[in-house]
Amino acid sequence: MADVRLENVTKVFPGGTTAVDGFTLDIANQEFIVLVGPSGCGKSTTLRMVAGLEEISSGTIRIGNRVVNDVPPKDRDIAMVFQNYALYPHMTVYKNMAFGLKLRRFPKDEIDRRVREAAKILGIENLLERKPKALSGGQRQRVAVGRAIVRQPQAFLFDEPLSNLDAKLRVEMRAELKRLHHRLQTTVIYVTHDQAEAMTLGDRVVVMNEGKIQQVAPPLEIYDYPVNRFVAGFLGTPAMNFVAGRLAASNGSVLFEVGSSQIRLPQAVAKRVQAYVGKPMTLGVRPEDIGYSAAGKFAGPDNVLPATVRVVEPLGDEQIVHLAGPTDAAMICKLDAHVKVGVDQRMDAHLDLDRIHLFDDPTGCNISLEPEHVAHAS
Repeated sequence: MADVRLENVTKVFPGGTTAVDGFTLDIANQEFIVLVGPSGCGKSTTLRMVAGLEEISSGTIRIGNRVVNDVPPKDRDIAMVFQNYALYPHMTVYKNMAFGLKLRRFPKDEIDRRVREAAKILGIENLLERKPKALSGGQRQRVAVGRAIVRQPQAFLFDEPLSNLDAKLRVEMRAELKRLHHRLQTTVIYVTHDQAEAMTLGDRVVVMNEGKIQQVAPPLEIYDYPVNRFVAGFLGTPAMNFVAGRLAASNGSVLFEVGSSQIRLPQAVAKRVQAYVGKPMTLGVRPEDIGYSAAGKFAGPDNVLPATVRVVEPLGDEQIVHLAGPTDAAMICKLDAHVKVGVDQRMDAHLDLDRIHLFDDPTGCNISLEPEHVAHAS
């Protein structure tokens, strides 16, 4: 296995479209890195450049100690798992998994050992004589992963490998890939648009937008301390609430004002945003950080936004409640399933002030972060 380094990698397609812009990232040996972002953000193009399937316009890619900019894909010592499995339909599972090794002229006994060992790891020993058409989607995906495993490459590349599976099978395969990484101790670069995959699989997550890296950090770090509004809004289901307002000063305190309502900011946050008093601002708060009553973490007289219930979605153990806040700002909160709320009911939305975020309107930067979280963001 090996580390992978991308230094200021850029891809400009004919016609002038920049797909990836100045991408720089160090991936440690045995690390599981997830590239996540909306369609067209450049994540798959980045992966294909590492694989050698796409030429880079500028920059440097290293795998281990080698610069591989001009090295053909077959000589980069990587294995890639594609979204559509890319299995040969006329070959059995055994032959599909063995094909790459045969091309490299491995001895027959070594090929057999590797194929059967990978099949045992993936639980597909009883499928080796079947052809792909006789397999389920999950089984085909296991075969595609097995074909990569037998190569024993320096790095594994996954390009949205679970997107063709149903929801239940995606959850099962996520756990399978996590277990596999722990067992094989491999270097993995994994591309997805699914934030749940990114949060559950990655040692670190790279959030991309419009060809640029927005933030690189462990999953929980990104969720709790997003560096800008894009990252805050992209990760989380339901998404973070955003309420437009402005900052004001009153009697030594800093307030977030929206319509006729005010939120008194905690002293630590107030110090960090003091320079923005008088300016338009967006408050961000996640649905789980809005409570129904002033109890526990939602205690306090200065953390309430008046709202009206618009929609209630029961989910069994919890309910998703859609609110119209001050100035009709749309908000969503997660409440315990047994809290009684109804459509058109007035509700005081109590915010957990230790979990709110403030985003500067012109730049979208999160100005409420502590300095150490800004420093650790990349």
